Order: sequence, then structure tokens, then C-alpha cells
Amino acid sequence: MQLRMLVCDLDNTLYDWVGFFVPSFYAMVDEAVILLNCDRDILLDDLRSVHRKHHDAEHPFALLETQLVKDALGTLDDEERRRFLDPAFKAFNSKRKQTLRLYPGVEETLSALQSKGVMLVAHTESRFFAVAYRMRTLGLIDYFSRVYCRQRPEKSFVQENRTKTFIENFPDENVIELSMHQRKPDPSILLEIQDTMGILPSECAYVGDSLTRDILMAKQANTHAIWAKYGTEHDDQLYQELVRISHWTTEEVDREKDLKNRAATVQPDYILKNSFSEILKDLHI
Repeated sequence: MQLRMLVCDLDNTLYDWVGFFVPSFYAMVDEAVILLNCDRDILLDDLRSVHRKHHDAEHPFALLETQLVKDALGTLDDEERRRFLDPAFKAFNSKRKQTLRLYPGVEETLSALQSKGVMLVAHTESRFFAVAYRMRTLGLIDYFSRVYCRQRPEKSFVQENRTKTFIENFPDENVIELSMHQRKPDPSILLEIQDTMGILPSECAYVGDSLTRDILMAKQANTHAIWAKYGTEHDDQLYQELVRISHWTTEEVDREKDLKNRAATVQPDYILKNSFSEILKDLHI
């Protein structure tokens, strides 16, 4: 194939999202339990409710929206609550700094693809602020011509001046924010990316870790599908801790079952078993 564009999923494809997010989240929770002198399971239940409300387990400052915090700090305004809980947010940031890393070989592979004239586009269902932070921190910004992500939340506890610092040097003009309804595995998103970039489906490949979302979407768009199998291997305890605070409602669980049934007969064109760098050999680049 003549590969002109590679569309990359980010979480669990270029870095271990579960491996950094779950420890960081629980570091925040454990610090919050001390600050609030509260029951840990009650706080986790509250956080899960907030996540379900926003359909996102990575909702910024979800802690501030929990009923437990509202009851305990009811006399304080939003900014005062944020300052009170700042040690918990710092615990999250400290653990994230320790655990957020690219998978081995990712940067070298992206550089090799770029040097061969392959256009790189990022596509993720994470929200704008999370994507901006991770791409900037991991040095990914300069590799991608476009970034497709979920739109930033309507309500944010990040102050305006902190927001400007947060996304400093991030190419906002190259970011397309998608609505909640533009979700994988809807092939129209991938077809829109190809059309916008002037690339035919036969000249494009999509790489991601999810068979039910990434691979199913790519196949429905008649695009070469590359399964990052290595991205499905997670520590079982971390995964169970993620499930504990998952945003999935009953409807979303049912949707996932339906997607698994639809993807049951879908086969990727290529499988990256151990690392992202295998893509160079598989595509003869």
C-alpha cells in the first residue's frame, strides 16, 4: 500500500492511559479522604456519579462536584473549595508526572513516519484539556498535523490565566473538537478526516487498541486497520480500580455489548503484538 496518512488513537496506543491515570486518580482520592475525614467508598461512589453525569471518567475537577464535598464544604465558594482540596489535586499531578510515559519506540517511530512523508493525525475520545496536556508533556505536538478530540467541558474550575498557561504553545488552530455524539466507531468521523486532508481511504491507515471502536470504525470506512494489541494488556488490579469509578451507565454497557457483537467477525489488517514500532515493518516503511 502507498501510505500517505496514519490516523492514531492516543490512549493505550501511544502511551499507557490506564497505567498512569488510575494510580494518579487514587492518589488524589486518598489525599482527599484525609482532608475531608470521610469514608473512601462513599467518596468513590460520589465520583462515579459525577463521571456518569458527564459520561467521562476523566472529568476535570470531578472531586469538586461530589455531593460529599458540597456537604462538607458548603459554606465555601468554588474557588475556596478548590484551594482547600489543592493538596489532593497536587497528589494527582505528582503521580501523573511519575507514571505518564510514551510506550517504548513511539517517538522514534513517529519521527520515522514523518521523515517518509506520512501525514500524522491524532484522533481520541479524550477531552481537549487532557489531550493538550498529554501531547505537550510527551513531546507529541510537532508530529501531528491535526488533532481530533472531544470538546472541552462547558464548566471548568480552571481559572482563565491558568488555562492560558495550561495550553501554552499548543496549536489550538489545528484542533477539531468533536461533540459527544461524534463517537467511535462512527465511520463518518474518519471519512471526514480523510476528506479534509485530501486522502483516499486506500491511502490511509488507522491504528488503535480497541477492536470494538478503532478497528470496527476503520473497517467500516474501508481504511487499513492496525490493531495495537499491546495496548490491551493492563494490570488487573488497576483495571478493576478503573471499573470501580467507571462512567458507564446501563445504557453504555448495553452499547458496548452491541459493539462487541458487531466487531466479532471484524479482522484487523495488521496486528502490533508488542510495540508501536512494529508498524514500520508491517507497512514496509
